Amino acid sequence: MALIRAVGWLGATLALAGAISVAQAQTATDDSGYRSAQDFRVFQAAGSGEEDRPTVMGRLEWLKARYGATLPPDFSRRMAQEFQDQRNTYPQLAPGATAPNGVPRWQSIGPSRANKTENEIKLSVTDSGRLRNILPHPSDPNTVYLLSSSGGIWKTTNFEAPYPTWAPITDKVITTSGGAAALGRNPQTLYYGTGDPFDGIPLVGGAMLKTTDGGNTWSPFVFLGASSMVTDLKVDTRGPIDVVLVATDTGIYRSADGGNTYTNVLDRGRVWSLARTSIGWLATVATSGYYSPAVLYLSNDGISWTSLPAPNLTAGAGRITLAVGVPGDAVVYAYAAKSCDVGCDQKDLYRSADGGFSWIALGLNSKAPVNPNEENPTMELMGGQGFYNQMIVVDPSDPARNTVYLGGQLNTGKTTDGGRTWRLLTNWLAQFGLPYAHADHHTAVVSMAGGKKRVMIGTDGGIFVSNDEGASWNDQKNVGLVDHLIYAMATSGADPKSVLIGLQDNGTRIRSGNTGVFNQSYGGDGFGVGWSQSNNVTALGSYVYGYIYYAQKDPNIQKKWTDPNFDPDTCTYNGINACNAYFVTPIATPSAMADPSGKTYFTNTASLIYRTDNAGASWRPIFSGNPALTYIRGASHSVAVSPFDLNHIAAVSTGGNILITSDGGAHWTLRSTLVTGHSGYNSSIAWANNSVLYVASENPFGQSVWVVKSTDGGLNWAAASHGLPNVPIQKLLAAPNDPSGNMVFAATWLGVYRTLDGGATWHQFGAGLPTVEVSDLYMPADGSFLRASTYGRGVWDLPLR
Repeated sequence: MALIRAVGWLGATLALAGAISVAQAQTATDDSGYRSAQDFRVFQAAGSGEEDRPTVMGRLEWLKARYGATLPPDFSRRMAQEFQDQRNTYPQLAPGATAPNGVPRWQSIGPSRANKTENEIKLSVTDSGRLRNILPHPSDPNTVYLLSSSGGIWKTTNFEAPYPTWAPITDKVITTSGGAAALGRNPQTLYYGTGDPFDGIPLVGGAMLKTTDGGNTWSPFVFLGASSMVTDLKVDTRGPIDVVLVATDTGIYRSADGGNTYTNVLDRGRVWSLARTSIGWLATVATSGYYSPAVLYLSNDGISWTSLPAPNLTAGAGRITLAVGVPGDAVVYAYAAKSCDVGCDQKDLYRSADGGFSWIALGLNSKAPVNPNEENPTMELMGGQGFYNQMIVVDPSDPARNTVYLGGQLNTGKTTDGGRTWRLLTNWLAQFGLPYAHADHHTAVVSMAGGKKRVMIGTDGGIFVSNDEGASWNDQKNVGLVDHLIYAMATSGADPKSVLIGLQDNGTRIRSGNTGVFNQSYGGDGFGVGWSQSNNVTALGSYVYGYIYYAQKDPNIQKKWTDPNFDPDTCTYNGINACNAYFVTPIATPSAMADPSGKTYFTNTASLIYRTDNAGASWRPIFSGNPALTYIRGASHSVAVSPFDLNHIAAVSTGGNILITSDGGAHWTLRSTLVTGHSGYNSSIAWANNSVLYVASENPFGQSVWVVKSTDGGLNWAAASHGLPNVPIQKLLAAPNDPSGNMVFAATWLGVYRTLDGGATWHQFGAGLPTVEVSDLYMPADGSFLRASTYGRGVWDLPLR
């Protein structure tokens, strides 16, 4: 079993064979899914056979390429307006509303905890989803708010309990794409900026909301120009009215009226971090996102900004994070990554004693901690993902401001003497005698509420807390947080209570039985998943770039999974051409009727469609296209098979086309699905039977027709989307218990919709589902329930009997 790293990469990049050029990828409709050879990546540790995860940049490149390199400037406003329109149309279906009699209610089934996590090393820990901010109440140790990257804001009022009770407080407004949040002068006031900088395509990004009652009610969206993300947020509480400063990808915005209105006060690239020091406000900017030149800005009043020369800090830097113990400090730290055009790894930690005028490099990259290990012989913590994992907090109880906590990829560290000496505190797999904290560190805070010091760090795996200044840590505050980022879901045909999910940096997780416990049985990033629908229990899970692992038994523990073999001569994993693969690797599972053996599955790369008949032990191409002519989109559900046989297969192509076969792949036809109002970006196909099929779109530019339908096996198409919201669709599912093909479900970015008349009309389906991107759907053969996975709010069931 290869160790799948939860972060970073150590291996060398293989040469990329046959990459599709930009010119080849472009079609009449610009929905190619690739923009450059950057998107073809295979990472293999030279000579070791150990597979290491490629940089998070690969995921961001895939998302950007899939939806378009640049979002239209009106995208967030359109999504917000559509959200409001749907709420006005279906007010009784909103979370917290009283649903009409007879309307089924969505029920959350987790993941709410784990009993074990396996990544070669087995741990009894619970993780949750990626965090952006941790906001403890300044005086009440029991009240804590957490901002999840795509699960909104969560609140507890009993944080001191071993297992706090968490409640989502933004389900009624919007839950995806948390950028940054901060408390106001009154701790019942929260300012919430939307748009996670690492999620690629936020539902509504670059907007601000506000609550003054601890999250019971929220203001409408206030948009920040053309921004699509919020990277940092600070509140100046010195005056009678909160002054709010917001860092975005289009500069800095300022509100002088407590968050009612905002003005752009600095229009200079992507602002990564804000801090108020003894000389005023500091801001760090990377003019090209993750790339140099980096610039340090200063403002005395938060309104007028000038560049502040700091050549030793900014030269060759990309993202830089600032930290002070308390606002107004003269001592300020800057944690800097190198520009991504020279590797994205750690540059150094810098300290200033004069508010930011001058900086001293602390030499982390060559400085050994007092407890080094083979993974971290020095304090180089960021690895190759310095643009992504940066965590720094200064202990406000240290009057000299010499106590600092740092986090990067795999470990955290601490200094108590201003950076002269360091000690490693945590490790991503609890190795080397260090306690566990999940990899990829993003935020931290030192709370003194109630006179008790608590250090809290936020990672790709949620929150970790130390009550003894870093000597020990616990993960149990993650229990009850349902905010994992789920790409895909599969359900056992033999036991519908059992579920597999593929998650961002939280592996492939399994629910066995009727429980909220989802144990990680395979580490790293999980993407596509498959589970046989016959009585056979074969299962598949996928990592990145064509890497599919497989199990011939119920995959509840890691040793039941088998890794694919990599052949460097052919660049293949068990026959799948990894050099032609996407970052995401989808898996399509046939119905029990089509595949009574339970061993056949399908996947695709950029120009090939594959089939396995031995549950992943080997794959063979059933479509080999000419990359210059035929191209398959890199969507999460890009290939589909008829529920009746294994002969009728289809995949979404570019330019509004699909590839379709009726003889198992012996012959393929490229069919256009374009009709008036439908302009491509096809994302999913649903076969209702061998004649009736539906195709959905995820077009970020908007259109009037989001689903098209064919009743003659794909030859002719017509619009079939009246009543659907004008937002992207991730997945279509034809009800398996409706032989007419008229009942179909759509997983949209605003919830689940259903048609009972073959697409003539659609309606929002079920009550109580948060407003979140729905990533996958499942219904058993008897139609007894509908199951939905989401990107940020877990898995939900809707009982239908």
